[in-house]
Amino acid sequence: MYPSKSQYRPGEKVEIIATFEVTDDLGNYTVSCTVLNFYDILYKTEKELKLHDEKVVFEFNIEKNEKEMMGFGVEVDLYRNNEKINSLSTSFDITESWKLAPRYGFLSDFFDRDKNDDKDLVQLNKYHINVVQFYDWMYRHHELLPPTNSFADPLGRNLSIDVVKQKIDYAHKFGMMAIAYGAVYGCEKEFYEEHKVWALYKNDGTVFDLINLIYIMDISKKCGWHDHIISEFLKAIKFGFDGIHMDQYGFPKEALSVTDQVKKIRKLRDEFTVLINDTREYIEKNGYKPALIFNAVNNWPIDTVASAKQDVVYIEVWPPNDTYQDLYNLITNAKKYAPDKQVILAAYMEPFSKRSNIPIEYAENATIMVMATIFASGGFHLLLGELNGILTEAYYPNYTTIDSERFIRELRDYYDFIVRYEEFLYDFNIVDNTMTYTGGINTEYVFKGTKFSPKAEKNSVWTLVKEKEGYKIIHLVNFTGVQSMKWNEGKEIRPKIINNIEATVLVAESVKGVYLASPDIDSGKPKKLDYEYVPHEHGKAIRFVIPELRVWDMVYIVCES
Repeated sequence: MYPSKSQYRPGEKVEIIATFEVTDDLGNYTVSCTVLNFYDILYKTEKELKLHDEKVVFEFNIEKNEKEMMGFGVEVDLYRNNEKINSLSTSFDITESWKLAPRYGFLSDFFDRDKNDDKDLVQLNKYHINVVQFYDWMYRHHELLPPTNSFADPLGRNLSIDVVKQKIDYAHKFGMMAIAYGAVYGCEKEFYEEHKVWALYKNDGTVFDLINLIYIMDISKKCGWHDHIISEFLKAIKFGFDGIHMDQYGFPKEALSVTDQVKKIRKLRDEFTVLINDTREYIEKNGYKPALIFNAVNNWPIDTVASAKQDVVYIEVWPPNDTYQDLYNLITNAKKYAPDKQVILAAYMEPFSKRSNIPIEYAENATIMVMATIFASGGFHLLLGELNGILTEAYYPNYTTIDSERFIRELRDYYDFIVRYEEFLYDFNIVDNTMTYTGGINTEYVFKGTKFSPKAEKNSVWTLVKEKEGYKIIHLVNFTGVQSMKWNEGKEIRPKIINNIEATVLVAESVKGVYLASPDIDSGKPKKLDYEYVPHEHGKAIRFVIPELRVWDMVYIVCES
Protein backbone atom coordinates (compact mmCIF):
# COMPACT_ATOMS: atom_id res chain seq x y z
CA MET A 1 0.00 0.00 0.00
CA TYR A 2 1.31 3.41 -0.97
CA PRO A 3 0.23 6.85 -2.22
CA SER A 4 0.28 7.63 -5.93
CA LYS A 5 2.73 10.50 -5.36
CA SER A 6 5.62 11.18 -3.05
CA GLN A 7 4.02 14.44 -1.92
CA TYR A 8 0.86 16.38 -2.71
CA ARG A 9 0.15 20.07 -3.12
CA PRO A 10 -2.88 21.83 -1.55
CA GLY A 11 -6.05 21.03 -3.48
CA GLU A 12 -4.52 18.06 -5.26
CA LYS A 13 -6.46 14.79 -5.25
CA VAL A 14 -4.89 12.13 -3.05
CA GLU A 15 -4.79 8.53 -4.26
CA ILE A 16 -3.96 5.59 -2.02
CA ILE A 17 -3.19 2.38 -3.89
CA ALA A 18 -3.65 -1.01 -2.26
CA THR A 19 -2.51 -4.08 -4.17
CA PHE A 20 -3.40 -7.69 -3.41
CA GLU A 21 -2.10 -11.11 -4.22
CA VAL A 22 -5.13 -13.18 -5.12
CA THR A 23 -4.74 -16.72 -3.77
CA ASP A 24 -8.34 -17.96 -3.59
CA ASP A 25 -11.93 -16.90 -4.14
CA LEU A 26 -13.38 -18.15 -0.87
CA GLY A 27 -15.52 -15.68 1.05
CA ASN A 28 -16.61 -12.07 0.63
CA TYR A 29 -13.77 -9.57 0.81
CA THR A 30 -13.99 -5.89 1.70
CA VAL A 31 -11.22 -3.36 2.26
CA SER A 32 -11.52 -0.23 4.39
CA CYS A 33 -9.41 2.93 4.28
CA THR A 34 -9.03 5.32 7.21
CA VAL A 35 -7.12 8.62 7.01
CA LEU A 36 -5.90 10.28 10.20
CA ASN A 37 -4.11 13.46 11.17
CA PHE A 38 -2.36 12.41 14.36
CA TYR A 39 -5.18 10.74 16.35
CA ASP A 40 -8.12 12.37 14.54
CA ILE A 41 -9.99 10.46 11.84
CA LEU A 42 -10.55 12.69 8.79
CA TYR A 43 -11.88 10.23 6.23
CA LYS A 44 -13.13 6.66 6.17
CA THR A 45 -14.56 4.49 3.44
CA GLU A 46 -14.65 0.88 2.29
CA LYS A 47 -14.92 -1.02 -0.94
CA GLU A 48 -15.99 -4.52 -1.79
CA LEU A 49 -13.39 -6.59 -3.60
CA LYS A 50 -14.50 -8.39 -6.68
CA LEU A 51 -13.14 -11.76 -7.71
CA HIS A 52 -9.54 -11.51 -8.94
CA ASP A 53 -9.18 -7.82 -8.02
CA GLU A 54 -5.48 -7.11 -7.60
CA LYS A 55 -5.66 -3.36 -6.97
CA VAL A 56 -7.96 -0.89 -5.27
CA VAL A 57 -7.50 2.88 -5.44
CA PHE A 58 -8.99 5.19 -2.83
CA GLU A 59 -9.40 8.77 -4.05
CA PHE A 60 -10.22 11.75 -1.87
CA ASN A 61 -9.48 15.42 -1.21
CA ILE A 62 -8.25 16.84 2.07
CA GLU A 63 -9.44 20.25 3.12
CA LYS A 64 -6.06 21.54 4.23
CA ASN A 65 -5.91 24.35 6.75
CA GLU A 66 -3.42 27.22 6.69
CA LYS A 67 -0.48 25.11 7.86
CA GLU A 68 2.48 25.01 5.50
CA MET A 69 2.77 21.25 5.91
CA MET A 70 0.49 18.48 7.09
CA GLY A 71 1.21 14.77 7.44
CA PHE A 72 -1.42 12.04 7.44
CA GLY A 73 -1.54 8.40 8.39
CA VAL A 74 -3.48 5.85 6.37
CA GLU A 75 -4.75 2.52 7.69
CA VAL A 76 -6.12 -0.05 5.25
CA ASP A 77 -7.80 -3.16 6.65
CA LEU A 78 -8.74 -6.27 4.71
CA TYR A 79 -11.82 -8.24 5.79
CA ARG A 80 -13.08 -11.66 4.78
CA ASN A 81 -16.65 -12.46 5.79
CA ASN A 82 -16.54 -9.38 8.09
CA GLU A 83 -13.46 -10.68 9.92
CA LYS A 84 -10.25 -8.60 9.74
CA ILE A 85 -7.49 -10.75 8.26
CA ASN A 86 -4.81 -8.19 7.39
CA SER A 87 -3.87 -4.56 7.97
CA LEU A 88 -1.27 -2.21 6.49
CA SER A 89 -0.30 1.41 7.04
CA THR A 90 1.19 4.16 4.90
CA SER A 91 1.22 7.94 4.97
CA PHE A 92 1.23 11.02 2.76
CA ASP A 93 1.77 14.72 3.21
CA ILE A 94 0.43 17.93 1.73
CA THR A 95 2.85 20.85 1.56
CA GLU A 96 3.13 24.17 -0.20
CA SER A 97 6.58 23.24 -1.50
CA TRP A 98 9.01 20.32 -1.65
CA LYS A 99 11.55 22.30 0.35
CA LEU A 100 9.38 22.18 3.48
CA ALA A 101 9.95 18.41 3.69
CA PRO A 102 12.83 17.47 1.34
CA ARG A 103 13.12 13.69 1.52
CA TYR A 104 16.23 13.36 -0.63
CA GLY A 105 17.09 10.28 -2.70
CA PHE A 106 19.37 9.48 -5.63
CA LEU A 107 19.66 7.90 -9.06
CA SER A 108 22.98 7.04 -10.70
CA ASP A 109 22.17 4.35 -13.31
CA PHE A 110 21.37 5.74 -16.76
CA PHE A 111 22.37 2.84 -18.97
CA ASP A 112 20.59 1.66 -22.13
CA ARG A 113 19.21 -1.26 -20.12
CA ASP A 114 17.37 1.23 -17.89
CA LYS A 115 15.25 2.50 -20.75
CA ASN A 116 11.49 2.21 -20.18
CA ASP A 117 12.15 1.00 -16.63
CA ASP A 118 10.50 2.97 -13.85
CA LYS A 119 10.86 0.39 -11.07
CA ASP A 120 13.45 2.55 -9.29
CA LEU A 121 11.10 5.53 -9.15
CA VAL A 122 8.17 3.31 -8.16
CA GLN A 123 10.17 2.10 -5.15
CA LEU A 124 11.40 5.58 -4.24
CA ASN A 125 7.79 6.73 -4.26
CA LYS A 126 6.95 4.05 -1.70
CA TYR A 127 9.57 5.67 0.55
CA HIS A 128 7.96 9.09 -0.14
CA ILE A 129 11.21 10.37 -1.68
CA ASN A 130 10.20 13.70 -3.22
CA VAL A 131 13.60 15.08 -4.30
CA VAL A 132 15.95 12.97 -6.42
CA GLN A 133 19.58 13.81 -7.15
CA PHE A 134 20.70 12.55 -10.57
CA TYR A 135 24.31 11.75 -9.76
CA ASP A 136 26.95 11.61 -12.54
CA TRP A 137 24.36 11.86 -15.27
CA MET A 138 26.47 14.29 -17.27
CA TYR A 139 28.98 14.09 -20.10
CA ARG A 140 31.73 16.05 -18.36
CA HIS A 141 31.94 18.20 -15.27
CA HIS A 142 32.63 21.26 -17.41
CA GLU A 143 30.21 20.30 -20.22
CA LEU A 144 27.10 18.76 -18.75
CA LEU A 145 25.07 17.85 -21.83
CA PRO A 146 26.65 15.27 -24.15
CA PRO A 147 27.18 15.79 -27.90
CA THR A 148 25.45 12.47 -28.68
CA ASN A 149 22.61 10.44 -27.15
CA SER A 150 24.99 7.69 -26.07
CA PHE A 151 28.20 8.75 -24.37
CA ALA A 152 30.92 7.73 -21.95
CA ASP A 153 31.01 9.65 -18.68
CA PRO A 154 34.29 10.82 -17.06
CA LEU A 155 34.84 7.41 -15.44
CA GLY A 156 34.07 5.47 -18.60
CA ARG A 157 30.49 4.42 -17.91
CA ASN A 158 28.48 4.16 -21.14
CA LEU A 159 25.30 6.15 -20.51
CA SER A 160 22.25 7.36 -22.43
CA ILE A 161 20.98 10.93 -22.21
CA ASP A 162 17.61 9.66 -23.44
CA VAL A 163 17.38 7.50 -20.34
CA VAL A 164 18.25 10.52 -18.17
CA LYS A 165 15.39 12.47 -19.77
CA GLN A 166 13.02 9.57 -19.30
CA LYS A 167 13.95 9.23 -15.64
CA ILE A 168 13.20 12.95 -15.17
CA ASP A 169 9.75 12.37 -16.64
CA TYR A 170 9.20 9.37 -14.36
CA ALA A 171 10.21 11.47 -11.35
CA HIS A 172 7.72 14.16 -12.30
CA LYS A 173 4.99 11.54 -12.63
CA PHE A 174 5.42 10.75 -8.92
CA GLY A 175 5.59 14.40 -7.88
CA MET A 176 9.35 14.34 -7.38
CA MET A 177 11.84 17.12 -8.06
CA ALA A 178 14.64 16.04 -10.40
CA ILE A 179 17.94 17.62 -9.34
CA ALA A 180 21.02 17.57 -11.58
CA TYR A 181 24.40 16.96 -9.95
CA GLY A 182 26.90 19.64 -10.88
CA ALA A 183 30.33 20.28 -9.38
CA VAL A 184 30.81 24.01 -8.95
CA TYR A 185 34.49 24.01 -9.88
CA GLY A 186 35.27 20.68 -11.52
CA CYS A 187 36.56 20.15 -15.04
CA GLU A 188 38.39 17.43 -16.94
CA LYS A 189 41.97 17.64 -18.20
CA GLU A 190 41.19 18.77 -21.73
CA PHE A 191 39.32 21.83 -20.46
CA TYR A 192 42.01 22.62 -17.91
CA GLU A 193 44.73 22.47 -20.58
CA GLU A 194 42.88 25.16 -22.55
CA HIS A 195 42.05 27.33 -19.52
CA LYS A 196 44.96 27.04 -17.10
CA VAL A 197 44.54 30.65 -16.02
CA TRP A 198 41.05 29.71 -14.73
CA ALA A 199 42.36 27.07 -12.34
CA LEU A 200 43.13 27.20 -8.64
CA TYR A 201 46.67 26.44 -7.53
CA LYS A 202 48.43 25.29 -4.38
CA ASN A 203 51.02 27.46 -2.70
CA ASP A 204 53.73 25.33 -4.35
CA GLY A 205 52.45 26.25 -7.80
CA THR A 206 50.79 22.92 -8.69
CA VAL A 207 47.14 22.77 -9.66
CA PHE A 208 44.45 21.50 -7.29
CA ASP A 209 42.81 18.32 -8.53
CA LEU A 210 40.70 15.41 -7.34
CA ILE A 211 42.15 11.90 -7.91
CA ASN A 212 44.19 13.24 -10.86
CA LEU A 213 40.99 13.35 -12.87
CA ILE A 214 39.04 16.49 -12.02
CA TYR A 215 40.78 19.86 -11.94
CA ILE A 216 39.54 22.62 -9.67
CA MET A 217 38.72 25.97 -11.17
CA ASP A 218 38.44 29.50 -9.79
CA ILE A 219 34.78 30.33 -9.06
CA SER A 220 35.37 34.03 -8.34
CA LYS A 221 33.40 36.59 -10.34
CA LYS A 222 36.51 37.87 -12.10
CA CYS A 223 37.27 34.44 -13.56
CA GLY A 224 35.61 33.23 -16.76
CA TRP A 225 34.80 29.91 -15.10
CA HIS A 226 32.20 31.65 -12.92
CA ASP A 227 29.91 32.50 -15.83
CA HIS A 228 30.80 29.32 -17.70
CA ILE A 229 29.58 26.92 -15.03
CA ILE A 230 26.44 28.96 -14.34
CA SER A 231 25.58 28.79 -18.04
CA GLU A 232 26.07 25.00 -17.90
CA PHE A 233 23.66 24.85 -14.97
CA LEU A 234 21.10 26.76 -17.02
CA LYS A 235 21.48 24.26 -19.87
CA ALA A 236 20.65 21.47 -17.42
CA ILE A 237 17.52 23.31 -16.32
CA LYS A 238 16.47 23.87 -19.92
CA PHE A 239 17.01 20.17 -20.57
CA GLY A 240 14.31 19.37 -18.01
CA PHE A 241 15.87 19.30 -14.55
CA ASP A 242 14.15 21.18 -11.75
CA GLY A 243 17.32 22.25 -9.98
CA ILE A 244 21.03 21.85 -9.38
CA HIS A 245 22.90 20.00 -6.64
CA MET A 246 25.93 22.28 -6.41
CA ASP A 247 28.81 20.13 -5.18
CA GLN A 248 32.22 20.95 -3.77
CA TYR A 249 34.90 18.62 -2.38
CA GLY A 250 35.68 20.19 0.98
CA PHE A 251 39.02 21.44 -0.36
CA PRO A 252 40.68 23.72 -1.13
CA LYS A 253 39.55 26.13 1.54
CA GLU A 254 42.13 28.64 0.38
CA ALA A 255 43.98 28.64 -2.94
CA LEU A 256 45.88 30.81 -5.40
CA SER A 257 44.36 32.16 -8.60
CA VAL A 258 46.25 33.69 -11.52
CA THR A 259 43.46 35.67 -13.17
CA ASP A 260 44.80 38.55 -15.26
CA GLN A 261 48.32 37.29 -14.52
CA VAL A 262 47.97 38.43 -10.94
CA LYS A 263 48.32 35.91 -8.15
CA LYS A 264 45.69 36.25 -5.48
CA ILE A 265 44.62 34.20 -2.48
CA ARG A 266 41.06 32.95 -2.86
CA LYS A 267 39.01 32.24 0.28
CA LEU A 268 36.27 29.98 -0.99
CA ARG A 269 34.10 30.29 2.13
CA ASP A 270 32.98 33.70 0.87
CA GLU A 271 32.95 32.97 -2.85
CA PHE A 272 30.60 29.98 -2.61
CA THR A 273 27.81 32.28 -1.45
CA VAL A 274 28.34 34.65 -4.37
CA LEU A 275 28.25 31.72 -6.81
CA ILE A 276 25.03 30.31 -5.32
CA ASN A 277 23.30 33.69 -5.42
CA ASP A 278 24.52 34.48 -8.94
CA THR A 279 23.33 31.05 -10.16
CA ARG A 280 19.84 31.72 -8.88
CA GLU A 281 19.74 35.24 -10.29
CA TYR A 282 20.95 34.16 -13.75
CA ILE A 283 18.63 31.19 -14.10
CA GLU A 284 15.63 33.16 -12.84
CA LYS A 285 16.40 35.96 -15.31
CA ASN A 286 16.08 33.33 -18.02
CA GLY A 287 12.56 32.43 -16.88
CA TYR A 288 13.07 29.45 -14.57
CA LYS A 289 12.65 28.89 -10.82
CA PRO A 290 15.48 26.50 -9.95
CA ALA A 291 15.83 24.40 -6.83
CA LEU A 292 19.37 24.93 -5.51
CA ILE A 293 21.14 22.66 -3.01
CA PHE A 294 24.77 23.31 -2.06
CA ASN A 295 26.98 20.71 -0.39
CA ALA A 296 28.55 22.04 2.81
CA VAL A 297 31.13 19.27 3.06
CA ASN A 298 31.56 18.26 6.70
CA ASN A 299 29.81 21.47 7.74
CA TRP A 300 32.18 23.77 5.84
CA PRO A 301 31.48 26.62 5.37
CA ILE A 302 28.04 26.43 6.97
CA ASP A 303 28.26 29.91 8.47
CA THR A 304 28.38 31.55 5.04
CA VAL A 305 26.40 29.25 2.75
CA ALA A 306 23.45 28.39 5.02
CA SER A 307 21.83 31.78 4.45
CA ALA A 308 22.70 31.93 0.74
CA LYS A 309 19.91 31.73 -1.83
CA GLN A 310 19.68 27.97 -1.73
CA ASP A 311 16.52 26.12 -0.74
CA VAL A 312 17.78 23.81 2.00
CA VAL A 313 20.93 23.22 4.03
CA TYR A 314 22.82 20.12 2.93
CA ILE A 315 25.79 18.67 4.82
CA GLU A 316 27.89 15.71 3.73
CA VAL A 317 29.12 14.10 6.96
CA TRP A 318 32.70 12.92 7.46
CA PRO A 319 35.09 12.41 10.40
CA PRO A 320 35.62 13.93 12.89
CA ASN A 321 31.81 14.14 13.03
CA ASP A 322 31.73 10.49 14.09
CA THR A 323 29.17 10.24 16.89
CA TYR A 324 25.40 10.32 17.16
CA GLN A 325 25.74 13.53 19.15
CA ASP A 326 27.70 15.02 16.23
CA LEU A 327 24.75 14.34 13.90
CA TYR A 328 22.43 16.17 16.28
CA ASN A 329 24.91 19.04 16.61
CA LEU A 330 25.23 19.44 12.84
CA ILE A 331 21.47 19.72 12.44
CA THR A 332 20.81 22.07 15.34
CA ASN A 333 23.79 24.28 14.44
CA ALA A 334 22.61 24.60 10.83
CA LYS A 335 19.13 25.60 11.99
CA LYS A 336 20.64 28.50 13.91
CA TYR A 337 22.23 29.85 10.74
CA ALA A 338 19.15 29.19 8.59
CA PRO A 339 16.03 28.87 10.77
CA ASP A 340 13.75 28.90 7.74
CA LYS A 341 15.41 25.99 5.91
CA GLN A 342 15.34 22.26 6.40
CA VAL A 343 18.58 20.34 6.95
CA ILE A 344 19.67 17.25 4.99
CA LEU A 345 22.58 15.08 6.10
CA ALA A 346 24.37 12.92 3.56
CA ALA A 347 25.45 10.28 6.07
CA TYR A 348 26.72 7.37 3.98
CA MET A 349 26.34 3.96 5.62
CA GLU A 350 29.75 2.36 5.13
CA PRO A 351 28.76 -0.81 7.07
CA PHE A 352 26.75 -1.84 3.98
CA SER A 353 29.84 -1.75 1.74
CA LYS A 354 31.63 -4.96 0.81
CA ARG A 355 34.89 -3.66 2.25
CA SER A 356 33.30 -3.58 5.72
CA ASN A 357 33.08 -7.38 5.65
CA ILE A 358 30.54 -7.59 8.47
CA PRO A 359 27.19 -9.40 8.72
CA ILE A 360 24.40 -7.54 6.97
CA GLU A 361 22.40 -7.39 10.20
CA TYR A 362 25.14 -5.22 11.75
CA ALA A 363 24.69 -2.71 8.92
CA GLU A 364 20.90 -2.78 9.26
CA ASN A 365 21.15 -2.13 13.00
CA ALA A 366 23.51 0.79 12.44
CA THR A 367 21.25 2.32 9.79
CA ILE A 368 18.16 2.22 11.98
CA MET A 369 20.11 3.97 14.75
CA VAL A 370 21.32 6.68 12.38
CA MET A 371 17.86 7.30 10.95
CA ALA A 372 16.35 7.54 14.44
CA THR A 373 19.03 10.05 15.43
CA ILE A 374 18.72 12.25 12.34
CA PHE A 375 14.93 12.22 12.22
CA ALA A 376 14.45 12.83 15.97
CA SER A 377 16.91 15.72 15.66
CA GLY A 378 14.73 17.32 12.98
CA GLY A 379 16.87 16.49 9.95
CA PHE A 380 16.49 14.53 6.72
CA HIS A 381 18.81 11.76 5.51
CA LEU A 382 20.14 11.22 2.00
CA LEU A 383 20.33 7.43 2.00
CA LEU A 384 18.04 5.67 -0.48
CA GLY A 385 18.01 5.42 -4.25
CA GLU A 386 17.79 3.21 -7.32
CA LEU A 387 15.92 -0.02 -6.53
CA ASN A 388 16.35 -0.34 -2.75
CA GLY A 389 19.86 1.05 -3.04
CA ILE A 390 21.72 2.41 -0.02
CA LEU A 391 24.61 4.86 -0.25
CA THR A 392 27.84 3.62 1.29
CA GLU A 393 30.26 6.26 -0.03
CA ALA A 394 30.50 9.53 -1.90
CA TYR A 395 30.63 7.84 -5.34
CA TYR A 396 26.99 6.91 -5.67
CA PRO A 397 27.28 4.22 -8.38
CA ASN A 398 28.93 2.04 -5.73
CA TYR A 399 25.66 1.82 -3.83
CA THR A 400 24.59 -1.46 -2.21
CA THR A 401 21.25 -3.03 -3.02
CA ILE A 402 19.29 -4.50 -0.13
CA ASP A 403 16.99 -7.45 -0.64
CA SER A 404 15.73 -8.26 2.86
CA GLU A 405 11.95 -7.81 2.81
CA ARG A 406 12.03 -7.41 6.59
CA PHE A 407 14.52 -4.55 6.47
CA ILE A 408 12.78 -2.91 3.51
CA ARG A 409 9.61 -2.94 5.60
CA GLU A 410 11.53 -1.30 8.45
CA LEU A 411 12.82 1.41 6.13
CA ARG A 412 9.33 2.05 4.86
CA ASP A 413 7.99 2.23 8.42
CA TYR A 414 10.58 4.90 9.26
CA TYR A 415 9.84 6.97 6.17
CA ASP A 416 6.09 6.52 6.69
CA PHE A 417 6.63 7.81 10.22
CA ILE A 418 8.48 11.02 9.33
CA VAL A 419 5.79 11.84 6.77
CA ARG A 420 2.90 11.05 9.10
CA TYR A 421 4.30 13.14 11.94
CA GLU A 422 6.26 15.77 10.02
CA GLU A 423 4.58 18.61 11.91
CA PHE A 424 6.19 17.34 15.14
CA LEU A 425 9.57 16.85 13.48
CA TYR A 426 10.07 19.62 10.93
CA ASP A 427 7.83 22.58 11.78
CA PHE A 428 10.03 25.69 11.72
CA ASN A 429 8.35 26.90 14.91
CA ILE A 430 9.55 23.95 16.99
CA VAL A 431 11.67 25.04 19.97
CA ASP A 432 14.37 22.66 21.20
CA ASN A 433 14.50 22.60 25.02
CA THR A 434 16.63 19.45 25.28
CA MET A 435 19.45 20.86 27.39
CA THR A 436 17.31 23.10 29.59
CA TYR A 437 14.30 21.04 30.63
CA THR A 438 15.73 17.67 31.69
CA GLY A 439 18.94 16.26 33.17
CA GLY A 440 21.23 17.79 35.78
CA ILE A 441 19.53 20.61 37.65
CA ASN A 442 16.60 20.65 35.18
CA THR A 443 13.52 19.01 36.70
CA GLU A 444 10.73 20.07 34.33
CA TYR A 445 10.93 16.63 32.66
CA VAL A 446 11.99 13.65 34.76
CA PHE A 447 12.30 10.08 33.50
CA LYS A 448 12.64 6.89 35.54
CA GLY A 449 13.24 3.24 34.67
CA THR A 450 16.78 3.21 33.32
CA LYS A 451 19.64 5.64 32.68
CA PHE A 452 18.60 8.80 30.81
CA SER A 453 20.62 11.68 29.35
CA PRO A 454 19.89 14.85 27.34
CA LYS A 455 22.99 13.93 25.34
CA ALA A 456 23.49 10.91 23.09
CA GLU A 457 25.57 8.77 25.44
CA LYS A 458 26.57 5.13 25.59
CA ASN A 459 24.29 2.76 27.47
CA SER A 460 21.55 5.32 28.11
CA VAL A 461 18.27 6.63 26.70
CA TRP A 462 18.68 9.96 24.94
CA THR A 463 15.89 12.40 25.78
CA LEU A 464 15.10 15.22 23.34
CA VAL A 465 12.55 17.73 24.63
CA LYS A 466 10.82 20.06 22.18
CA GLU A 467 7.67 22.12 21.90
CA LYS A 468 5.49 24.03 19.48
CA GLU A 469 2.25 25.90 20.01
CA GLY A 470 -0.30 23.51 21.51
CA TYR A 471 2.13 20.58 21.90
CA LYS A 472 4.99 19.26 24.02
CA ILE A 473 7.13 16.74 22.16
CA ILE A 474 9.47 14.15 23.68
CA HIS A 475 11.79 11.89 21.68
CA LEU A 476 13.42 8.91 23.32
CA VAL A 477 16.28 7.36 21.35
CA ASN A 478 17.59 4.17 22.91
CA PHE A 479 21.34 3.54 23.23
CA THR A 480 20.99 1.05 26.08
CA GLY A 481 23.40 -1.82 25.48
CA VAL A 482 25.02 -0.06 22.50
CA GLN A 483 28.78 -0.27 22.99
CA SER A 484 29.95 2.25 20.38
CA MET A 485 28.52 5.71 19.86
CA LYS A 486 30.13 6.04 16.43
CA TRP A 487 27.26 6.22 13.99
CA ASN A 488 29.07 4.73 10.98
CA GLU A 489 30.12 1.48 12.60
CA GLY A 490 28.19 -1.79 12.39
CA LYS A 491 26.13 -2.63 15.45
CA GLU A 492 26.10 -6.26 16.52
CA ILE A 493 22.79 -5.89 18.34
CA ARG A 494 19.88 -3.50 18.59
CA PRO A 495 19.45 -1.55 21.83
CA LYS A 496 18.05 -3.39 24.81
CA ILE A 497 14.27 -2.99 24.94
CA ILE A 498 13.16 -0.82 27.87
CA ASN A 499 9.70 -1.33 29.37
CA ASN A 500 7.55 0.90 31.55
CA ILE A 501 9.42 4.19 31.45
CA GLU A 502 7.85 6.63 33.90
CA ALA A 503 7.75 10.26 32.80
CA THR A 504 6.82 13.25 34.95
CA VAL A 505 6.30 16.42 32.94
CA LEU A 506 5.66 19.93 34.24
CA VAL A 507 3.09 21.52 31.91
CA ALA A 508 1.68 24.98 32.58
CA GLU A 509 -1.19 24.55 30.11
CA SER A 510 -4.17 22.26 30.60
CA VAL A 511 -3.49 18.87 29.05
CA LYS A 512 -5.99 17.42 26.57
CA GLY A 513 -4.22 14.14 25.88
CA VAL A 514 -0.92 12.23 25.81
CA TYR A 515 -0.01 10.06 22.83
CA LEU A 516 2.82 7.69 21.93
CA ALA A 517 4.01 6.80 18.45
CA SER A 518 7.02 4.82 17.23
CA PRO A 519 8.19 3.61 13.82
CA ASP A 520 9.31 0.43 15.63
CA ILE A 521 5.87 -0.47 16.99
CA ASP A 522 2.62 -1.16 15.13
CA SER A 523 3.69 0.74 12.02
CA GLY A 524 3.72 4.06 13.84
CA LYS A 525 0.06 4.13 14.85
CA PRO A 526 -0.58 6.57 17.72
CA LYS A 527 -1.58 5.15 21.08
CA LYS A 528 -3.33 7.13 23.77
CA LEU A 529 -1.59 7.01 27.15
CA ASP A 530 -3.27 7.35 30.51
CA TYR A 531 -1.91 10.15 32.70
CA GLU A 532 -2.50 11.63 36.12
CA TYR A 533 -1.69 14.89 37.86
CA VAL A 534 0.95 14.70 40.60
CA PRO A 535 2.58 17.27 42.89
CA HIS A 536 5.71 19.02 41.60
CA GLU A 537 8.03 21.48 43.32
CA HIS A 538 6.81 24.11 40.87
CA GLY A 539 3.12 23.26 41.06
CA LYS A 540 1.64 20.15 39.53
CA ALA A 541 2.86 17.91 36.75
CA ILE A 542 1.45 15.04 34.73
CA ARG A 543 2.79 11.52 35.10
CA PHE A 544 2.44 8.74 32.54
CA VAL A 545 4.12 5.48 31.60
CA ILE A 546 5.69 4.70 28.23
CA PRO A 547 5.11 0.95 27.91
CA GLU A 548 7.92 0.05 25.50
CA LEU A 549 10.99 1.61 23.90
CA ARG A 550 12.85 -0.29 21.20
CA VAL A 551 14.87 2.26 19.24
CA TRP A 552 12.83 5.47 18.90
CA ASP A 553 9.66 6.59 20.66
CA MET A 554 7.93 9.92 20.26
CA VAL A 555 5.48 11.23 22.84
CA TYR A 556 3.31 14.23 22.05
CA ILE A 557 1.28 16.00 24.69
CA VAL A 558 -1.71 17.95 23.40
CA CYS A 559 -2.26 21.16 25.36
CA GLU A 560 -4.91 23.84 25.43
CA SER A 561 -3.72 26.50 23.01
